[in-house]
Amino acid sequence: MSRQRVKSFDELQQRRAGRQWDGGGHELSVGASVASHAGRAPSRLCRDIVLEWLRNSLQGDLPRKALRYRGFSHRTGTTACKGVRVRDGDNDQWAVMIERNPAPEREIASEIVVSGGPEGPVMIGIRVVDRSIAPGDVEREYPADLLAALAARIPLRQGGRRLAHEPVTVESERTMRGFLALLLDPARKTPFAVLTLPSDANDRSAVETHAHSLARAVTGLAVVWVLPPAMTFRLTERVTRHLSVFNGAWRLYMPGFGPGSSKTDHPLILWDRLNEEGGISRATERFLRASAEAVRKAGGGDHAPTYADLEREAARIAARRGGLVSFLRRSIWGGADRVAVVSEPPPVPAPAFAPESPGPSRRLRAARETAIARAKRYERVKKRVVAVEQERDEALKRAEQLAGLVRVLGGDPDTRIPFPTTWTEFAAWCDESLRGRLILTGAARRELDGARFADVALAARCLNWLAKEYRNGRLDGGNSSLRGRIAGIDGAFNVPCGSDSFEHFRDGRRHTVNWHIKRGANTRDPRRCLRIYYFWDEQAGQVVVASMPGHRRNAVS
Repeated sequence: MSRQRVKSFDELQQRRAGRQWDGGGHELSVGASVASHAGRAPSRLCRDIVLEWLRNSLQGDLPRKALRYRGFSHRTGTTACKGVRVRDGDNDQWAVMIERNPAPEREIASEIVVSGGPEGPVMIGIRVVDRSIAPGDVEREYPADLLAALAARIPLRQGGRRLAHEPVTVESERTMRGFLALLLDPARKTPFAVLTLPSDANDRSAVETHAHSLARAVTGLAVVWVLPPAMTFRLTERVTRHLSVFNGAWRLYMPGFGPGSSKTDHPLILWDRLNEEGGISRATERFLRASAEAVRKAGGGDHAPTYADLEREAARIAARRGGLVSFLRRSIWGGADRVAVVSEPPPVPAPAFAPESPGPSRRLRAARETAIARAKRYERVKKRVVAVEQERDEALKRAEQLAGLVRVLGGDPDTRIPFPTTWTEFAAWCDESLRGRLILTGAARRELDGARFADVALAARCLNWLAKEYRNGRLDGGNSSLRGRIAGIDGAFNVPCGSDSFEHFRDGRRHTVNWHIKRGANTRDPRRCLRIYYFWDEQAGQVVVASMPGHRRNAVS
């Protein structure tokens, strides 16, 4: 095979997408849409089916937040899952992410997105990515059973046609004509797996059982057809013998098939090979991989937003929402979420009145007095907001000065801080004791629910070190001793994340979380493995903890 020069990135992507079934891939995306006649509240029904499937997969109960379709984080064994929901006007989007470690060197991430509003169709997106150090094929991790469960209870469409989760048996001439028209359609993007019935009637029941299993395994990737012997003759007449399939054999017709196609492009498995030990399993796996490659090349069908898209949208909406009430709340609860500039609410202009007649009516005078009273009340509230923020900043500055004075005199202002002993009181302790110096993000707070790390006080000492020694070192311009082993905390290290770095959106800004405190480097046991992922917010002058206390499974580590 001659080497050709790749002229552009698009050409490289096209070549990768065009690999044959023996190549495989590290990512698989499949989409579908709910038919318009699905009935009332199809989005909610889809979410319920996904949660039911997730509960069965995890073999345990989900957090209450998950059952209410809210954002959540949950860990069990070697599997971690989380959810996010974005509601903006009529648009309602919900997604879950499942991260599994089937082996120490393997990491598989699967996401299911249910997106749609009252004006448009409900979209369902399934995406599987292999994040392992040495990625393999992801077809075996593809949740075809979930899509089959959805298609069994809700009419789904893919590429404008009904999504099939059961085999289609061609028994009439009319159905055969429709099958041949679809098979030879040059615009067809979905592979057709054609199974034929053997001449011996005793073997036909087994073939029908295998057809149902194959249809469930390739739901969303291919359509399974079953041809009786009489219909195989019709197929042979139309496409010639070397491109046909008959007498119990299986054949996968890829998109673009026609009478002039090469037979090697459309894999054929004979009846004798299927009857060998493990023959059905090997045939199913081969058809699954080939169908997945065809879907990659075609683009995955109907598209829904990804989990990362919804996380970014949720962060954007959270940053956009606010106003006077949220501003007062941040001001009252202080420097943990410091605002550098006063965000004044827009002034309320007094309504313009037409020139009064010599005798203005009582209603007109009352309206004018009400408008003047509202304007005065607004000015008083605005002055109060500014005063509250100034008092808060002055109090924080005085507290920092007093703490510095205590340290100069040889004391430690944090020695009397009682460390928490349970995870339920951990976030409240952080808000009270480390305010203005360290803050937990919403994601980190959610991860504390159900945390399994045994030594809660150790995690608190690590955060106290970040809020004290580490923060002081950063404010003083940096300190090389802040890297490596943490003095006074046995077995804890402050080191870069490396390949586990990730992006975090906060206050409308993108931050790179590339440092973490770690303990238990040689274990993944959540009871003994501690990871605290954080970044330094230069503008706020504080440490922001983005994830804790378990190992974050979002990269190759």
